[in-house]
Amino acid sequence: MQINTGRYLEVLTFLTIAVCGFVQYFTGIAAVFWLPFFMVLIMLLLLIMQKQPQPLKLTTAEKIILVLYLSFLLLSLASTALQSGIVTTIVGFKNEIAMSLILLCILLGMFRESQLHRVTQLFYTLFYLQLPVALFQVIVMVPRRVAIRGEYEKWDSVVGTFGGNPLGGGNSAAMGMFCLLVMLLKVSEFKHGVCSFKSLVLHIALAFFLCVVGEVKFVILLSPFLMALLWILPGYVSGVSKVSVRSLLTIAAGMLVLIFAAITILASNYSSAFGGDPTKSAFSVFVDSLGYIFDTNYIMPSGELGRFTTVYFWLQHNQLFGPGGMLFGYGLNATNSGSAVSPGYIGAWFKLILDSTSLSMLLWEVGLIGILLFMGMIIYILRSMRPKEAFSIHDLKREDLQLLSSAPAFYVFTIGCLFYLPYSQLLMITPTLQLLQWLALGALIIVHRSVRLNLGT
Repeated sequence: MQINTGRYLEVLTFLTIAVCGFVQYFTGIAAVFWLPFFMVLIMLLLLIMQKQPQPLKLTTAEKIILVLYLSFLLLSLASTALQSGIVTTIVGFKNEIAMSLILLCILLGMFRESQLHRVTQLFYTLFYLQLPVALFQVIVMVPRRVAIRGEYEKWDSVVGTFGGNPLGGGNSAAMGMFCLLVMLLKVSEFKHGVCSFKSLVLHIALAFFLCVVGEVKFVILLSPFLMALLWILPGYVSGVSKVSVRSLLTIAAGMLVLIFAAITILASNYSSAFGGDPTKSAFSVFVDSLGYIFDTNYIMPSGELGRFTTVYFWLQHNQLFGPGGMLFGYGLNATNSGSAVSPGYIGAWFKLILDSTSLSMLLWEVGLIGILLFMGMIIYILRSMRPKEAFSIHDLKREDLQLLSSAPAFYVFTIGCLFYLPYSQLLMITPTLQLLQWLALGALIIVHRSVRLNLGT
């Protein structure tokens, strides 16, 4: 059966990023996020029905990735089914790991490099779509929330099309990570000579604007370093911009300007919202706003644990019902504090909110064995699919060059996602960010496989 799987992936990407979050934000209907879940299940069915033009031969590295992925999937589902039953298994699978089926479909040859190229170009369209939506949220929704809840409650209302509760907090961090991906793609395109310096500056400026109005501190602080890493990272194309003292100094200067501007704006917002010592510098105000992140004993009035506190709490209480919980976890959805269908029983046991970070969720729900399989799979993909010079820039068409330039960007974005695990829970509960994470990993496999086949190795 011949199926245009690339178009299906584009529709899935558009609906997940542009439609579902938008509908949820303005209507409050969270059930709309069941749509991406059913679409990835249909994608798996299409994979089974698809007729391959030639038999797929997995390399040793791809077989190892497949084994690690299936082991993680089976462990997660079996542990949940045995401890919590079939309903919780379905809900947990939908909430946390269903989007990973995209990686499985890519690994088994469902998509080609030309289809990946179209999806990558779709990211830019979705990025431009964030701007009018974010501006509307800044002009209309933020004042409305401040009027209802006060100046100190104005955060997280600016989320673009990534969804959330306009009066109770949204997925602004997911929007920030999407902006990070766009910045990385543009930096890599500029490095490969695909886009102009003007286009690069425009996209970075717009992305930083969205991160500032969304107050996404993680991306604001980390993105300059990730862009610098991308610039010095080798790619598949030789003859592109070389690393030199001048380029390194330029990168360092650009990083300082971006960070200084963002910190100054955010510190001003914090001072106006919370008051503060007028003698303090912008940097001091900003650093003070980060203090709770590194506090190992921070518990909010709502019962939510601080980011570092979640790890220390797990270290102290992980053997709730014996060593099996430490090794294999307590099942998917066990820490879920926001589900009406199947609320997490571990959080209810401690009367605390334990799902404030993805790392905490993984530790509680799949245990040490599960997190080793999960992290091992991602790290092995980064190790085995790392871009290496294989083509001359003079032998490639613009479309090929653009495709190859995306690989280093996806590589660095995946590293950013690993850093994000102990910072937020969105990688485990938000389909929009999960889609980007698994697509990035799959993109590395697609491009690496295409390069390998073109070289005949």
